[in-house]
Amino acid sequence: MSETTDTDEAAGQRPDGLDELLEIRKPGAHLDRGPVEDEFVLALGVDLTDFPKFPRVDDSVTYPVGDLDIRQQLDVDSGAELADYSGGYRPELRFTDFSREALAGRFLPWSAAYLQLCVDGWATEVARRYGHDTMAEIEWTAWYEQVVPEIDRMRREFLPEGTSWADPNDAVPEEARPATRVDYTGLFTPRDDTAQLSKAELVTWLLGSHEYLLQCIEAWATQITVRYGLDEMFDIQWTLWGDSVLPGARRLKGEFLGITGTTVADWMKDLQVDVTAMPGKAFDLTFEMPEPDVGIMTFNRCVAVDQWEAMGRPDILEKNCHSTCPKSMIETTRMYDPNMRVEILAIPPRRDPGDVCCRWRFSMRDESDPEYVAVPVELGPRPSAG
Repeated sequence: MSETTDTDEAAGQRPDGLDELLEIRKPGAHLDRGPVEDEFVLALGVDLTDFPKFPRVDDSVTYPVGDLDIRQQLDVDSGAELADYSGGYRPELRFTDFSREALAGRFLPWSAAYLQLCVDGWATEVARRYGHDTMAEIEWTAWYEQVVPEIDRMRREFLPEGTSWADPNDAVPEEARPATRVDYTGLFTPRDDTAQLSKAELVTWLLGSHEYLLQCIEAWATQITVRYGLDEMFDIQWTLWGDSVLPGARRLKGEFLGITGTTVADWMKDLQVDVTAMPGKAFDLTFEMPEPDVGIMTFNRCVAVDQWEAMGRPDILEKNCHSTCPKSMIETTRMYDPNMRVEILAIPPRRDPGDVCCRWRFSMRDESDPEYVAVPVELGPRPSAG
């Protein structure tokens, strides 16, 4: 079987295994079928030998799955009323620690802005590589084939009973789509009466906005994979996360949530509320700071691991994780401080199903570290003579 081409797509030929791929790329989806045939994997265009491999600090150590993520707990009221997250790092943070006003007025608008940042990143990079017309065709196909079929389920699961929504994209004539971007707003965008909801309803809304975001970006990723193969999709992810999404994400967190600063604790705060790693069906993370300048983030569960291991393809999982995750960690810590060090304690492939998916340690280099970056000291103006 040859790799799917634009010609194949133009002829209306659906490559073998496409339905399977569309199914497993849903956030939180579990594949109950047996392993996919090797020719399907070959059709995805994946090179399993030529990709960056990031070694673990100590490959002899394993980390069994431990404590569960508590950020999404809805039935625990700590009594906190955080207006934002401008205070110190909180190891036991729950989203219900935030005030209703902060959830409705800061978190939900931030999540909507984050979604737009991500899809704009995909659109810009795809248009740069393949042209605007191809980008538009990919975006509209992703919307109607993968996002829209999940919307009723997400609305029922995450939004208050009786919440209505009409797709604004249905008003766009087909002939106008090449010149029109998909409108992602409305479904999980906060409304005039959103602030009247309870904390539990607001947190559930926020978690739904996270799943909606994942559904949208996974739809882009799947359409690229179908047309150009997994290697191209991984390369696009590698490029856009480091070049556009991560810098924009940090700016949004400062603007909406008050997360600023350059310390490891500030970075751990950033990770705790990151919209692409919220708790739920897709991820289960824990955070700890055993020392003042040392942070550890653990993925007990990750949707990518669930998907590719269920398909019997830990080799593709390895490339998936090494081709995207380390760059996002390394590039973002660099934005915080060029001397923030990233160490990989665990990364796929896993040795045992009971192990964590991945584990990361963040700390600060000192001058004895060979990779220490001497930050130039800005000198004031010279004193005038006389």
